[in-house]
Amino acid sequence: MGYYVNTSNHHIMCFCCGDHTFDLEANPSDCDRGKHTDCAALTGVLDPATAFSDFANTTVIFFMSLLVVGGAIFKTGLADFIGEKIIGLIGRSEKGVILGASFVAVLLSSVLNDTGTTGCLIPISGAMGRKAGVHLSKIYMALAFFASLGGTIPLIGAGNHIVAQGFLENLGMEGFSFFEFTPLGLPIAIAGFIYMYFFGIRLLPDREVSEEKDVALAEKKPAKMVIVAIVFLFIIYCMASGLLAMHLAAAVGAILVVLTGCISVEDAVKQFSVSTLFLVAGIFPLSTAMSSSGAAEYIISALSSNLTGLHPFFVVAFTFALAVVGTQFMMGTSLTAILAPIAILIGQTCNVDPHALVMCVALGTSAAFCTPFGTGPNLLVWETGGYEFKDYFRVGLPMTVIFYIMGTVLIYLIYFVL
Repeated sequence: MGYYVNTSNHHIMCFCCGDHTFDLEANPSDCDRGKHTDCAALTGVLDPATAFSDFANTTVIFFMSLLVVGGAIFKTGLADFIGEKIIGLIGRSEKGVILGASFVAVLLSSVLNDTGTTGCLIPISGAMGRKAGVHLSKIYMALAFFASLGGTIPLIGAGNHIVAQGFLENLGMEGFSFFEFTPLGLPIAIAGFIYMYFFGIRLLPDREVSEEKDVALAEKKPAKMVIVAIVFLFIIYCMASGLLAMHLAAAVGAILVVLTGCISVEDAVKQFSVSTLFLVAGIFPLSTAMSSSGAAEYIISALSSNLTGLHPFFVVAFTFALAVVGTQFMMGTSLTAILAPIAILIGQTCNVDPHALVMCVALGTSAAFCTPFGTGPNLLVWETGGYEFKDYFRVGLPMTVIFYIMGTVLIYLIYFVL
């Protein structure tokens, strides 16, 4: 469902075929891709059938299946094992423990859920920090920030990437390739390490952390760890090689980890709660509503006089700024659903590649470092680390500026120069 309504004449534009002359009531089948047929039912914003149709969306299947596989990685103790080994090798001092925890966070969150990665590493890095005499509040904030940075590296690293991917596919546009985020996210993560090593580590807050807030380590099951590792590598291979569609590869992996006992059926179901399911599936109708109701068109109409004729670099900088600033106050997945249709219309208004601008949204909504609100990792360590609001702003503002500058330049170079 890729349309926006011109409320003055009841015409809509289809994002699939680009038809601006299609009449909402007279002929609901003009689209040469056959995707206008349910438009006649749009009397307000969305009808119930349209609103709930995305519960069977392939992106929802993909996301929920990965949660099951990620849960198996945590339940078998594989994530704990990897974290302990790496932090144990690096963490000999305050800087070593902090950077070691940060490195493991990037590594795990690039292939797993960033919030789950943070929860897994809190007890591991906490134990290492106590041995080295490091204040845990310093470790936990760095851990949360780099879990978010690690999620920017692959397609599957962050929920906002998956939401943007699903939005593009729903509109019949070319989605992101598996490693399309890597040349953007990896340099930003490296720059984050440089910042933390030389400057950020001095700004990390020194607060008291109570012992009872720690989380227990998972029981390690060596045989199951090997099985789930093989299954996960199989999923990555299938998605990277195109052997199976991404949602099918993830679904097969989820079935395998359950059948092999790496995670129980009960625990598998717990990985995607009802609230999570409604959050993920409900995001796509939100994007559809932004398009079909004319809300996105209205916003762009208000901005069009300032956007028309801009050089692509400034269009990228503007769109990226919307995402980076907005995500300081709103969860990245929800913000992506709101900004993705706006980015498409900005691209059409300015004659700039919409795919690149949706990338601005998908990447920029991971830059929530100034507040505890924009990401799961930040919220997770907020109470655990005993932080105040100003702690996030002091450490996160320089990282946000670095993220914005590098992201803007890299997106422009990759999509418009190279």
